[in-house]
Amino acid sequence: MEGLTMKEANKYETICEVLKGYMKVKRAAESLRLSERQIYRLKKRVRQEGAQGVIHRSRGISRVRWLSPKVKKEIIEFYDGKYIGFNITHMTEYLNRDEEIRVSRESVRKILLAEGSYTRVKKRRKHRSRREPCAREGQMIQFDTSDHDWLEGRGPAKLYLIGGIDDATSSCVGAHFALSDSTVENMRVMRHIIETKGIPLSIYCDGDSKFKTTRQQGVHYNLKNDYDETQIGRALEELGVRVIIAGSAEAKGRVERAWGTFQDRLCSELRLHKISTIEEANHYLIEQFIPGYNERFGCCAREEGSAYRQVRKNIDLNNIFCIKEERKAISDNTISYYSRIFQILPDDYRMSYVKAKVMVHEHLDGSIHIFYKERELNQKEIAKRRTKKKERRLITVKY
Repeated sequence: MEGLTMKEANKYETICEVLKGYMKVKRAAESLRLSERQIYRLKKRVRQEGAQGVIHRSRGISRVRWLSPKVKKEIIEFYDGKYIGFNITHMTEYLNRDEEIRVSRESVRKILLAEGSYTRVKKRRKHRSRREPCAREGQMIQFDTSDHDWLEGRGPAKLYLIGGIDDATSSCVGAHFALSDSTVENMRVMRHIIETKGIPLSIYCDGDSKFKTTRQQGVHYNLKNDYDETQIGRALEELGVRVIIAGSAEAKGRVERAWGTFQDRLCSELRLHKISTIEEANHYLIEQFIPGYNERFGCCAREEGSAYRQVRKNIDLNNIFCIKEERKAISDNTISYYSRIFQILPDDYRMSYVKAKVMVHEHLDGSIHIFYKERELNQKEIAKRRTKKKERRLITVKY
Protein backbone atom coordinates (compact mmCIF):
# COMPACT_ATOMS: atom_id res chain seq x y z
CA MET A 1 0.00 0.00 0.00
CA GLU A 2 2.88 2.36 -0.77
CA GLY A 3 1.89 5.79 -1.98
CA LEU A 4 -1.46 5.77 -0.16
CA THR A 5 -2.46 8.40 2.34
CA MET A 6 -3.86 7.37 5.73
CA LYS A 7 -7.39 8.08 4.51
CA GLU A 8 -6.87 5.98 1.39
CA ALA A 9 -5.28 3.14 3.38
CA ASN A 10 -8.27 3.15 5.73
CA LYS A 11 -10.61 3.05 2.72
CA TYR A 12 -8.64 0.19 1.11
CA GLU A 13 -8.65 -1.94 4.28
CA THR A 14 -12.38 -1.41 4.71
CA ILE A 15 -13.10 -2.44 1.09
CA CYS A 16 -10.95 -5.54 1.58
CA GLU A 17 -13.09 -6.43 4.61
CA VAL A 18 -16.16 -6.18 2.37
CA LEU A 19 -14.58 -8.31 -0.37
CA LYS A 20 -13.70 -11.02 2.15
CA GLY A 21 -17.26 -11.07 3.44
CA TYR A 22 -16.40 -9.80 6.91
CA MET A 23 -18.42 -6.61 6.53
CA LYS A 24 -21.66 -5.64 4.86
CA VAL A 25 -21.76 -2.93 2.21
CA LYS A 26 -24.14 -0.85 4.33
CA ARG A 27 -21.79 -0.93 7.34
CA ALA A 28 -18.81 -0.01 5.14
CA ALA A 29 -20.74 2.94 3.72
CA GLU A 30 -21.52 4.20 7.21
CA SER A 31 -17.90 3.77 8.31
CA LEU A 32 -16.44 5.59 5.28
CA ARG A 33 -19.33 8.06 5.07
CA LEU A 34 -19.96 7.17 1.44
CA SER A 35 -23.01 5.96 -0.42
CA GLU A 36 -23.57 2.24 -0.98
CA ARG A 37 -23.32 2.87 -4.71
CA GLN A 38 -19.80 4.26 -4.25
CA ILE A 39 -18.82 1.20 -2.19
CA TYR A 40 -19.83 -1.07 -5.08
CA ARG A 41 -17.70 1.06 -7.43
CA LEU A 42 -14.71 0.85 -5.10
CA LYS A 43 -15.14 -2.94 -4.83
CA LYS A 44 -14.95 -3.27 -8.60
CA ARG A 45 -11.90 -1.04 -8.89
CA VAL A 46 -10.04 -2.78 -6.03
CA ARG A 47 -10.65 -6.17 -7.69
CA GLN A 48 -9.17 -4.85 -10.94
CA GLU A 49 -6.39 -2.55 -9.72
CA GLY A 50 -5.69 -3.55 -6.13
CA ALA A 51 -4.76 -0.81 -3.66
CA GLN A 52 -4.44 1.75 -6.48
CA GLY A 53 -8.18 1.48 -7.05
CA VAL A 54 -8.98 3.68 -4.04
CA ILE A 55 -6.86 6.60 -5.32
CA HIS A 56 -8.92 9.44 -6.75
CA ARG A 57 -8.70 9.69 -10.54
CA SER A 58 -7.85 13.38 -10.44
CA ARG A 59 -4.61 12.92 -8.50
CA GLY A 60 -1.59 14.18 -10.44
CA ILE A 61 -3.63 15.84 -13.21
CA SER A 62 -2.82 19.50 -13.78
CA ARG A 63 -5.92 21.62 -13.94
CA VAL A 64 -6.46 24.42 -16.42
CA ARG A 65 -6.80 26.97 -13.64
CA TRP A 66 -3.68 25.83 -11.83
CA LEU A 67 -0.91 28.44 -11.65
CA SER A 68 2.38 27.60 -13.31
CA PRO A 69 5.67 27.86 -11.40
CA LYS A 70 6.55 30.92 -13.51
CA VAL A 71 3.40 32.80 -12.43
CA LYS A 72 3.94 31.84 -8.78
CA LYS A 73 7.48 33.21 -8.97
CA GLU A 74 6.20 36.49 -10.43
CA ILE A 75 3.65 36.85 -7.61
CA ILE A 76 6.39 36.38 -5.01
CA GLU A 77 8.62 38.97 -6.73
CA PHE A 78 5.76 41.46 -6.93
CA TYR A 79 5.04 41.04 -3.19
CA ASP A 80 8.69 41.50 -2.21
CA GLY A 81 9.35 44.29 -4.72
CA LYS A 82 6.85 46.41 -6.56
CA TYR A 83 3.96 45.85 -4.16
CA ILE A 84 5.93 45.73 -0.96
CA GLY A 85 3.78 46.79 2.01
CA PHE A 86 0.53 45.90 0.24
CA ASN A 87 -1.82 43.56 2.04
CA ILE A 88 -2.95 40.40 0.30
CA THR A 89 -6.32 41.70 -0.84
CA HIS A 90 -4.90 44.98 -2.10
CA MET A 91 -2.13 43.30 -4.06
CA THR A 92 -4.53 40.78 -5.59
CA GLU A 93 -6.64 43.62 -6.95
CA TYR A 94 -3.54 45.13 -8.66
CA LEU A 95 -2.47 41.76 -10.03
CA ASN A 96 -5.85 41.22 -11.64
CA ARG A 97 -6.15 44.80 -12.95
CA ASP A 98 -2.64 45.99 -13.84
CA GLU A 99 -0.51 42.85 -14.20
CA GLU A 100 -3.17 40.75 -15.98
CA ILE A 101 -2.62 37.83 -13.58
CA ARG A 102 -6.02 36.27 -12.90
CA VAL A 103 -5.72 34.86 -9.42
CA SER A 104 -7.78 34.79 -6.26
CA ARG A 105 -6.80 36.27 -2.93
CA GLU A 106 -6.65 32.83 -1.29
CA SER A 107 -4.28 31.51 -3.97
CA VAL A 108 -1.96 34.46 -3.43
CA ARG A 109 -2.04 33.91 0.32
CA LYS A 110 -1.17 30.21 -0.03
CA ILE A 111 1.70 30.94 -2.44
CA LEU A 112 3.23 33.50 -0.11
CA LEU A 113 2.76 31.27 2.93
CA ALA A 114 4.56 28.40 1.19
CA GLU A 115 7.43 30.71 0.25
CA GLY A 116 7.66 32.22 3.73
CA SER A 117 7.23 35.78 2.51
CA TYR A 118 3.99 36.13 4.42
CA THR A 119 3.20 35.00 7.94
CA ARG A 120 -0.20 34.16 9.30
CA VAL A 121 -1.98 37.03 10.93
CA LYS A 122 -3.22 36.23 14.42
CA LYS A 123 -6.94 35.66 14.24
CA ARG A 124 -9.21 37.99 16.07
CA ARG A 125 -11.15 36.56 18.94
CA LYS A 126 -14.34 34.99 17.78
CA HIS A 127 -17.43 37.04 18.45
CA ARG A 128 -19.60 35.24 20.95
CA SER A 129 -23.25 35.90 21.62
CA ARG A 130 -24.90 35.26 24.96
CA ARG A 131 -27.02 32.13 24.93
CA GLU A 132 -30.37 32.41 26.63
CA PRO A 133 -30.74 30.12 29.67
CA CYS A 134 -33.05 27.16 29.41
CA ALA A 135 -36.70 27.88 30.09
CA ARG A 136 -37.27 25.28 32.84
CA GLU A 137 -35.09 23.76 35.52
CA GLY A 138 -33.88 20.29 34.69
CA GLN A 139 -33.58 20.89 30.96
CA MET A 140 -29.79 21.25 31.19
CA ILE A 141 -27.13 20.85 33.86
CA GLN A 142 -23.72 22.40 33.29
CA PHE A 143 -21.24 19.92 34.79
CA ASP A 144 -17.59 20.66 35.51
CA THR A 145 -14.65 20.18 37.87
CA SER A 146 -12.60 22.88 39.62
CA ASP A 147 -9.16 21.91 40.94
CA HIS A 148 -7.87 24.35 43.53
CA ASP A 149 -6.08 24.56 46.88
CA TRP A 150 -9.42 24.79 48.65
CA LEU A 151 -8.01 24.24 52.14
CA GLU A 152 -5.11 26.67 51.61
CA GLY A 153 -2.45 24.35 53.00
CA ARG A 154 -4.43 23.12 56.00
CA GLY A 155 -5.11 19.74 54.35
CA PRO A 156 -4.51 18.04 50.98
CA ALA A 157 -2.65 20.35 48.60
CA LYS A 158 -5.27 20.04 45.89
CA LEU A 159 -8.91 19.01 46.01
CA TYR A 160 -11.28 18.62 43.10
CA LEU A 161 -14.72 20.19 43.39
CA ILE A 162 -17.04 18.19 41.11
CA GLY A 163 -20.57 19.45 40.61
CA GLY A 164 -23.28 20.86 38.42
CA ILE A 165 -25.20 24.09 37.94
CA ASP A 166 -28.77 24.15 36.65
CA ASP A 167 -28.73 26.22 33.46
CA ALA A 168 -32.22 27.70 34.01
CA THR A 169 -31.86 28.80 37.64
CA SER A 170 -28.04 29.09 38.10
CA SER A 171 -28.48 27.04 41.31
CA CYS A 172 -25.98 24.41 42.37
CA VAL A 173 -27.81 21.06 42.15
CA GLY A 174 -24.98 19.05 43.70
CA ALA A 175 -21.25 19.19 44.40
CA HIS A 176 -18.62 17.13 46.17
CA PHE A 177 -14.94 17.41 47.08
CA ALA A 178 -12.74 14.53 45.89
CA LEU A 179 -9.05 13.71 45.87
CA SER A 180 -9.12 12.88 42.14
CA ASP A 181 -11.17 13.84 39.11
CA SER A 182 -11.92 10.23 38.20
CA THR A 183 -14.82 8.55 36.45
CA VAL A 184 -16.02 7.02 39.72
CA GLU A 185 -16.02 10.35 41.58
CA ASN A 186 -17.93 12.05 38.75
CA MET A 187 -20.45 9.20 38.76
CA ARG A 188 -21.00 9.65 42.51
CA VAL A 189 -21.94 13.31 42.04
CA MET A 190 -24.20 12.58 39.08
CA ARG A 191 -25.98 9.84 41.00
CA HIS A 192 -26.49 12.17 43.98
CA ILE A 193 -28.03 14.80 41.69
CA ILE A 194 -30.39 12.26 40.13
CA GLU A 195 -31.40 10.83 43.51
CA THR A 196 -32.16 14.26 44.99
CA LYS A 197 -33.47 16.20 42.00
CA GLY A 198 -34.37 13.67 39.29
CA ILE A 199 -33.12 12.80 35.80
CA PRO A 200 -32.29 15.92 33.73
CA LEU A 201 -32.83 16.12 29.99
CA SER A 202 -29.20 16.94 29.17
CA ILE A 203 -25.77 17.46 30.69
CA TYR A 204 -23.40 20.09 29.28
CA CYS A 205 -19.74 19.24 29.91
CA ASP A 206 -16.29 19.70 28.45
CA GLY A 207 -14.46 17.34 26.11
CA ASP A 208 -12.54 15.55 28.86
CA SER A 209 -11.81 11.87 28.27
CA LYS A 210 -14.33 10.92 30.96
CA PHE A 211 -17.13 12.20 28.74
CA LYS A 212 -15.70 11.86 25.24
CA THR A 213 -12.95 9.48 24.27
CA THR A 214 -9.78 11.04 22.88
CA ARG A 215 -8.16 7.95 21.39
CA GLN A 216 -7.32 7.84 17.71
CA GLN A 217 -10.07 6.52 15.46
CA GLY A 218 -8.21 3.72 13.67
CA VAL A 219 -9.67 1.21 11.25
CA HIS A 220 -10.64 -1.34 13.92
CA TYR A 221 -12.40 1.34 15.99
CA ASN A 222 -14.28 2.57 12.95
CA LEU A 223 -15.40 -0.96 12.10
CA LYS A 224 -16.61 -1.62 15.65
CA ASN A 225 -18.23 1.85 15.75
CA ASP A 226 -17.68 2.14 19.52
CA TYR A 227 -15.23 5.01 19.74
CA ASP A 228 -17.71 7.56 21.08
CA GLU A 229 -18.73 5.78 24.28
CA THR A 230 -17.23 6.22 27.72
CA GLN A 231 -18.43 4.75 31.01
CA ILE A 232 -20.17 8.00 31.97
CA GLY A 233 -21.60 8.42 28.48
CA ARG A 234 -22.96 4.89 28.58
CA ALA A 235 -24.59 5.42 32.00
CA LEU A 236 -26.26 8.67 30.94
CA GLU A 237 -27.44 7.10 27.70
CA GLU A 238 -29.13 4.30 29.66
CA LEU A 239 -31.03 6.98 31.59
CA GLY A 240 -31.95 8.85 28.41
CA VAL A 241 -29.80 11.89 29.25
CA ARG A 242 -28.28 13.73 26.30
CA VAL A 243 -24.56 14.56 26.67
CA ILE A 244 -23.58 17.87 25.05
CA ILE A 245 -19.85 18.56 24.64
CA ALA A 246 -18.89 22.22 24.96
CA GLY A 247 -16.60 23.64 22.30
CA SER A 248 -14.83 26.00 24.72
CA ALA A 249 -14.69 27.07 28.35
CA GLU A 250 -16.70 30.18 27.48
CA ALA A 251 -19.54 28.01 26.21
CA LYS A 252 -20.24 26.75 29.73
CA GLY A 253 -19.72 30.13 31.31
CA ARG A 254 -22.36 29.74 34.01
CA VAL A 255 -20.60 26.88 35.76
CA GLU A 256 -17.19 28.54 35.22
CA ARG A 257 -18.43 31.73 36.88
CA ALA A 258 -20.01 29.69 39.66
CA TRP A 259 -16.69 27.99 40.42
CA GLY A 260 -15.06 31.44 40.53
CA THR A 261 -17.59 32.49 43.15
CA PHE A 262 -17.00 29.24 45.05
CA GLN A 263 -13.23 29.86 45.08
CA ASP A 264 -13.77 33.40 46.31
CA ARG A 265 -16.33 32.69 49.04
CA LEU A 266 -15.99 29.03 49.99
CA CYS A 267 -12.24 29.21 50.64
CA SER A 268 -12.78 32.13 53.03
CA GLU A 269 -15.58 30.34 54.88
CA LEU A 270 -13.56 27.12 55.19
CA ARG A 271 -10.68 29.17 56.62
CA LEU A 272 -13.06 30.99 58.98
CA HIS A 273 -14.34 27.70 60.40
CA LYS A 274 -10.80 26.21 60.51
CA ILE A 275 -11.78 23.22 58.37
CA SER A 276 -8.77 21.09 57.44
CA THR A 277 -10.07 17.70 56.27
CA ILE A 278 -11.97 16.63 53.19
CA GLU A 279 -14.74 15.08 55.29
CA GLU A 280 -15.37 18.34 57.16
CA ALA A 281 -15.18 20.29 53.89
CA ASN A 282 -17.81 18.10 52.23
CA HIS A 283 -20.11 18.34 55.25
CA TYR A 284 -19.89 22.13 55.29
CA LEU A 285 -20.27 22.33 51.49
CA ILE A 286 -23.48 20.29 51.40
CA GLU A 287 -25.11 21.41 54.63
CA GLN A 288 -24.16 25.08 54.77
CA PHE A 289 -22.58 26.57 51.69
CA ILE A 290 -24.72 25.25 48.81
CA PRO A 291 -28.07 26.19 50.43
CA GLY A 292 -26.73 29.70 51.13
CA TYR A 293 -25.28 29.99 47.63
CA ASN A 294 -28.58 28.98 45.98
CA GLU A 295 -30.52 31.45 48.12
CA ARG A 296 -28.11 34.27 47.25
CA PHE A 297 -27.38 33.60 43.56
CA GLY A 298 -30.19 31.31 42.39
CA CYS A 299 -32.96 32.77 40.25
CA CYS A 300 -36.37 31.71 38.98
CA ALA A 301 -36.66 29.96 35.62
CA ARG A 302 -38.56 31.68 32.82
CA GLU A 303 -41.21 28.97 32.86
CA GLU A 304 -42.81 27.23 35.83
CA GLY A 305 -42.57 23.51 36.39
CA SER A 306 -39.69 21.08 36.39
CA ALA A 307 -38.21 19.08 33.52
CA TYR A 308 -36.58 16.58 35.88
CA ARG A 309 -37.90 13.05 35.41
CA GLN A 310 -38.40 10.83 38.41
CA VAL A 311 -36.41 7.60 38.63
CA ARG A 312 -38.71 4.64 37.96
CA LYS A 313 -38.90 1.90 40.56
CA ASN A 314 -37.53 -0.74 38.17
CA ILE A 315 -34.32 1.26 37.60
CA ASP A 316 -31.39 0.20 39.77
CA LEU A 317 -28.90 3.08 39.81
CA ASN A 318 -26.25 0.74 41.22
CA ASN A 319 -26.15 -1.11 37.90
CA ILE A 320 -26.15 2.10 35.85
CA PHE A 321 -23.56 4.23 37.65
CA CYS A 322 -20.89 1.57 37.68
CA ILE A 323 -17.97 0.36 35.58
CA LYS A 324 -19.13 -2.21 33.02
CA GLU A 325 -16.72 -4.43 31.15
CA GLU A 326 -17.20 -7.62 29.17
CA ARG A 327 -15.36 -10.83 30.01
CA LYS A 328 -15.41 -14.38 28.64
CA ALA A 329 -15.63 -17.38 30.94
CA ILE A 330 -12.89 -19.97 30.44
CA SER A 331 -13.07 -23.76 30.75
CA ASP A 332 -13.33 -23.83 34.57
CA ASN A 333 -16.19 -21.26 34.66
CA THR A 334 -13.96 -18.48 35.94
CA ILE A 335 -13.27 -14.98 34.69
CA SER A 336 -10.37 -12.65 35.32
CA TYR A 337 -11.02 -9.02 36.22
CA TYR A 338 -7.95 -6.86 36.82
CA SER A 339 -5.86 -9.65 38.39
CA ARG A 340 -8.82 -10.94 40.42
CA ILE A 341 -10.37 -14.35 39.74
CA PHE A 342 -14.13 -14.93 40.11
CA GLN A 343 -15.79 -18.35 40.06
CA ILE A 344 -19.23 -18.48 38.41
CA LEU A 345 -21.43 -20.89 40.36
CA PRO A 346 -24.02 -23.20 38.74
CA ASP A 347 -27.69 -22.26 38.90
CA ASP A 348 -31.07 -23.51 37.71
CA TYR A 349 -30.89 -21.51 34.50
CA ARG A 350 -27.60 -22.86 33.14
CA MET A 351 -25.19 -25.43 34.46
CA SER A 352 -22.05 -24.19 32.72
CA TYR A 353 -21.01 -20.80 31.42
CA VAL A 354 -17.89 -21.88 29.54
CA LYS A 355 -17.13 -19.49 26.65
CA ALA A 356 -20.13 -17.35 27.61
CA LYS A 357 -19.64 -13.59 27.38
CA VAL A 358 -20.64 -12.01 30.68
CA MET A 359 -20.76 -8.40 31.83
CA VAL A 360 -18.87 -7.40 34.98
CA HIS A 361 -20.37 -4.53 36.99
CA GLU A 362 -18.02 -2.84 39.45
CA HIS A 363 -20.23 -0.72 41.70
CA LEU A 364 -19.12 2.58 43.20
CA ASP A 365 -18.56 0.85 46.55
CA GLY A 366 -16.10 -1.54 44.90
CA SER A 367 -18.32 -4.64 44.94
CA ILE A 368 -18.29 -6.92 41.88
CA HIS A 369 -21.43 -8.29 40.22
CA ILE A 370 -21.54 -10.51 37.14
CA PHE A 371 -24.44 -10.50 34.68
CA TYR A 372 -25.38 -12.77 31.81
CA LYS A 373 -28.14 -11.43 29.55
CA GLU A 374 -29.24 -8.93 32.23
CA ARG A 375 -29.49 -11.68 34.86
CA GLU A 376 -27.12 -11.59 37.84
CA LEU A 377 -25.08 -14.75 38.37
CA ASN A 378 -23.97 -16.34 41.60
CA GLN A 379 -20.23 -15.95 41.96
CA LYS A 380 -17.44 -15.85 44.47
CA GLU A 381 -13.93 -14.53 44.40
CA ILE A 382 -11.20 -17.10 44.70
CA ALA A 383 -7.61 -16.56 45.69
CA LYS A 384 -4.98 -16.79 43.01
CA ARG A 385 -2.71 -19.80 43.27
CA ARG A 386 0.70 -18.87 44.58
CA THR A 387 3.68 -20.13 42.68
CA LYS A 388 6.78 -21.23 44.51
CA LYS A 389 9.89 -19.29 43.78
CA LYS A 390 12.60 -21.40 42.26
CA GLU A 391 15.60 -21.70 44.52
CA ARG A 392 18.75 -20.45 42.94
CA ARG A 393 21.52 -23.03 43.15
CA LEU A 394 24.96 -21.68 43.75
CA ILE A 395 27.61 -23.44 41.74
CA THR A 396 31.03 -23.34 43.29
CA VAL A 397 33.99 -23.54 41.02
CA LYS A 398 37.26 -24.86 42.31
CA TYR A 399 40.45 -23.36 41.01
